Amino acid sequence: MNAQGFVEGEPVLECKYGENGYQTPAGLYSAGTDDPLALDRFELLQGTAPSYNNLCDLDRLLQTSTHAAAGFDVNGGEAPLIAVACKHGNPCGAAVGADPVEVAQKALEGDLRAVFGGLVLLTFPVDEAVAEALMTHKMEGGARRLLDGIIAPEFAGGATEALKRKGDKCRLLVNPALARMGRSSLDAARRFRYVRGGFLAQPNYTFVPDLNAPDVEKTGEAAATQVRDMILAWAVGSTSNSNTVTLVKESMLIGNGVGQQDRVGGCKLAVMRATDAGHDPAGATAYSDSFFPFVDGPGELAAAGVRAILATSGSVRDEEVKAFCREKGVTLFLYPDSAGRGFFGH
Repeated sequence: MNAQGFVEGEPVLECKYGENGYQTPAGLYSAGTDDPLALDRFELLQGTAPSYNNLCDLDRLLQTSTHAAAGFDVNGGEAPLIAVACKHGNPCGAAVGADPVEVAQKALEGDLRAVFGGLVLLTFPVDEAVAEALMTHKMEGGARRLLDGIIAPEFAGGATEALKRKGDKCRLLVNPALARMGRSSLDAARRFRYVRGGFLAQPNYTFVPDLNAPDVEKTGEAAATQVRDMILAWAVGSTSNSNTVTLVKESMLIGNGVGQQDRVGGCKLAVMRATDAGHDPAGATAYSDSFFPFVDGPGELAAAGVRAILATSGSVRDEEVKAFCREKGVTLFLYPDSAGRGFFGH
């Protein structure tokens, strides 16, 4: 938006159609910013041009991955390797770690069914070993995984050949800036949304929790691995359609309960998606994008074996929720809802 309040942009990519085949014309317009992670800065290395839905998913992938990088930067000083898978606008897989192949595998394992036909973003180079994992990990009978796109800072060796899909429908998008992400990588530009007769505008979501800050209320102790899982769960949940409750275990997203009208429903959905994908929620860490108005949400999580929860404070029943978690042996970290509620994508 310029100084006069007009939305301006240069067309940089024409899409075959919009969200549906009858929504034409559609395309990507560049606002001409110097943002190294702007969508027009991604180079198509192989495959057909990204679709409108691909670009929407890429924007969400950037929100999630930059928040993960910023979260680890703020809480540990260095971002690990990150991989995030997205389908229909919400993360369905995410993982962090030190080994590229393992991180790629874990991002897929979050939900092997949901990732089919989705996009995967990685903050590290894709070599032949990573490409092989993306295409064949947990696939049976020599089958290859169908992905709509893979986004990375670099594709090395024979990775491009290994990732080819019939009809050139697996898009390979490159942006070296993905390998250098941290707390300064968050998108700070205002966000706009068309509504009938006009548009809404608001600051971007740039909150990053510092889990050692004095306003973080802690019930119980969290191991370093649980803190790590809290950060990943927050990065995923706060950039998913609210209401969201997110489960992470051993540095891997195992269940993302998105878009629910009530918080206990989000807890039930997260547990259901985890178990449906073959994961055991016992020992997992949960993130809730706002406070718990009742103990029923934590009750669902505790019954599933969740051992740590990150949420916000601000409910009139905060003390009841703390007491419940203390009784059940569940670690609970709360930061103020007014500062960092994670609603996104209404």
